[in-house]
Amino acid sequence: MSKDMKQVIEIAKKHNLILKEETMQFNESGLDFQVVFALDYSGVDWVLRLPRREDVMPRTRVEKQALDLVNQYVKYFQAPNWIIYTDELIAYKKLDGVPAGTIDHNIGNYVWEIDINNVPPSFHMSLGRVLAELHSIPSDKATEFGLIVQTPEEARKSMKQRMNDVKTKFGVGEKLWNRWQSWVNDDEMWPKKTGLIHGDVHAGHTMIDKEANVTGLIDWTEAKVTDISNDFVFNYKAFGEEGLEALIIAYQEAGGYYWPKMKEHIIELVAAYPVSIAEFAIISGAEEYVQMAKKALEIDNV
Repeated sequence: MSKDMKQVIEIAKKHNLILKEETMQFNESGLDFQVVFALDYSGVDWVLRLPRREDVMPRTRVEKQALDLVNQYVKYFQAPNWIIYTDELIAYKKLDGVPAGTIDHNIGNYVWEIDINNVPPSFHMSLGRVLAELHSIPSDKATEFGLIVQTPEEARKSMKQRMNDVKTKFGVGEKLWNRWQSWVNDDEMWPKKTGLIHGDVHAGHTMIDKEANVTGLIDWTEAKVTDISNDFVFNYKAFGEEGLEALIIAYQEAGGYYWPKMKEHIIELVAAYPVSIAEFAIISGAEEYVQMAKKALEIDNV
């Protein structure tokens, strides 16, 4: 259920947050949360998330733990700091900058704040530094904070299992299946370390300043310790091999973990993306996703 302006003001007031009514902006696009942007009387910009249903809040616990951990460690970038966290309200001070891109559902693509045909080097450089810092947060701390922690062996085994499950459920085109198998069975491809990942790095979650430096990351629902390559996928999909190489170099220079087949591994991880599509189709049961999954899995109209 959506709350109206008066209700939002009342809920915020209950949490000692006094909002300026004329500054309130509502975003109703989220299925789980109603989002409101507003200034308080000292001029601070706030983001308020109001749950639409009771089942929503328990699922935010992992994100809260991840943010508490990240905020304890990082210096180079911002993550939301949930100052208010109760059953009826999550609120944090708005991060600096703007998203690098925003999805426009009418065109089915991003409206970008940067020139994607000529990406400023500062974007890759700063994102590399951000990821290097994030991935170096100690895994034992992530365990303490109750996050999922996978060893390199577990991350690889999990990928094999997911592929097998999808093959059992849908089938997979022979050529694609062979490609996946040669990847998951190639020791040189796989990292020997895991790290804390954001898990959903894309333009809409990446905050940048006017010089295209990455200043923060939002939406941490997928955070866990696993294969760090997951955080490089979007750069490859958005900016191609050149963009991926630029990010890997920046990451390595910032002290990020690197191995010789890192680039190849990320490219193969992207080739395994149909696994995620199929998993979503299984969960949702929606016919359009089932068709999408079959197409991505290269099944010839079975």
